[in-house]
Amino acid sequence: DELQGLSMRSSLRFGAIADVQYADVEDTLPFAGSQLRHHRGALDGLRQAVDHWRREALDFVVDLGDMIDQQCQARGESREALARVLKAWEPVQVPVWRCIGNHELYNFTRAQLTALVPGYSPSYRCERRPGWRILFLDPYDLNVIEKGAPQRKQEGLAYLEARNPNDLRAPRGTVDCLKGLHGMDRRFAPMAGAVKPRQLRWLQTQLEEAVVAGERVVVLSHVPVHPGATATVALLWNYDQVLAVLRAVPPGTIPLFLAGHWHCGGYAEDHLTGTHHVTLPSPLNADGDPRAHCVVEVTEKEVKVQGVGLVPTRTLRVPALGKRLGRSSVRDDGMDEEARQPLFARL
Repeated sequence: DELQGLSMRSSLRFGAIADVQYADVEDTLPFAGSQLRHHRGALDGLRQAVDHWRREALDFVVDLGDMIDQQCQARGESREALARVLKAWEPVQVPVWRCIGNHELYNFTRAQLTALVPGYSPSYRCERRPGWRILFLDPYDLNVIEKGAPQRKQEGLAYLEARNPNDLRAPRGTVDCLKGLHGMDRRFAPMAGAVKPRQLRWLQTQLEEAVVAGERVVVLSHVPVHPGATATVALLWNYDQVLAVLRAVPPGTIPLFLAGHWHCGGYAEDHLTGTHHVTLPSPLNADGDPRAHCVVEVTEKEVKVQGVGLVPTRTLRVPALGKRLGRSSVRDDGMDEEARQPLFARL
């Protein structure tokens, strides 16, 4: 009873940014992309975000993944680029927690990440604050891109090749990996991944324990899981299984699911649970003003996203715990971007 009362009085306030993807290269149009990427400017955007967060009263700051770009690995500059990004993070005076993204796995093995970067391990985990659980997902539990993990990569290839007829073993960007895929099948792209059964069971257990304890939950992931909050090509491969677990707890339990990966950003409200799925845009896409970050405040009544630069400001209502929701529609503002921009411009 005491913990449940505490959960009703408390709030979370934290900073967040996604997909900095720094590389010491000129602005580029990736592959057939139409969106210019500002790799050096994104680092400046991170520095300005850190300066902002230092002036705010925050519980923690979240990096939603993709600190540096794959080009760093191709140029042999992964460690130098990472050192510059970590230097930009140093002034933050609260805990910095990180999600693993695809570009981390292009550049480093998981063992290297654990040794080099604080806040990554374990890759899926729970952090707690009074009245709250903050759950970090590993959307690359199953993948086809990971360095130094041949068994995991082969398992991922077996999964993906059963669903995608294209040459998934070719170097990234050399083939159209979505050729012949339509509708929701377009999520089966090599840049995403899946959550395996063990992690799904862990997520279910965490949510069940939160309900018993009277806690609210915030879920963080590099890859989105709601189709309305992103484009199909940027969805988790088994997004439907994750959504089923999230929807098994009473409405209002999970006010916020925060993600990155889809550089244009997006938003959807799950009509079954009232969970707000917010996808942050990347500072790579910022022209002129390099900023693309936010301060998020979550209470039992609302989610406030104080956006800066590319990130929209939002005030989102949270339903009362367990209140039955009768709506049949999903609000979103991210899906139309897929039609306007080629895949490799965005991930």
